[in-house]
Amino acid sequence: MEDEENAVEMVSNTDAAHSPSPIRCCWFRLRCLAATCIICGCTCLGTLALVFAIKAEERHKAGRSKEAAHWGARARRLIRASFAVWLAVLILGPLLLWLLSYAIAQAE
Repeated sequence: MEDEENAVEMVSNTDAAHSPSPIRCCWFRLRCLAATCIICGCTCLGTLALVFAIKAEERHKAGRSKEAAHWGARARRLIRASFAVWLAVLILGPLLLWLLSYAIAQAE
């Protein structure tokens, strides 16, 4: 009887330790994207994204999947925002310079 209880306890412990993550996110990829945002995107948003990605990975390793999902979602939002700001600057910068030069040419 005691052996059966120990066996059931061991099976439940191994199931809890190796439970599959409901999140379909690769934590290393999330960190790499955040680091790329620091270099290629808006640096302040990329830095925050990297901090949140590291927090998400630590929470995932600790087995707290809800917190990991929360921090991972925040990191993904900041990654998207960083790239959006970067693309907006790349597109709007030359466009505004062209518009300014056009306005100056029309004024002369």
